[in-house]
Amino acid sequence: MTKKEFMLQVIAFLPDWKMGWGLKPLIENNQLEPDVFEKLYQIFRENVHSTYSQYEKLQFKERLLNSEALKLQERAQNESDQVDLEAMFETL
Repeated sequence: MTKKEFMLQVIAFLPDWKMGWGLKPLIENNQLEPDVFEKLYQIFRENVHSTYSQYEKLQFKERLLNSEALKLQERAQNESDQVDLEAMFETL
């Protein structure tokens, strides 16, 4: 994927981003100076990377919280099972 295709794909993914839609014809028609184009590409790339990193962190945090919840459930179940076993031994 070329830099141009990458930026156009990001713009297409964000339909409510008015500035992106303003940049689209400039990018498509190669109307940006090469240094402006490169700087714009770097901004796009950094923002996508930052957003993706934040998304990964959020997913990891959710998985960690789910794991902790499962551990607490297992601990509670084990304690409940142990109480049941103790009650069963007392009845014998």
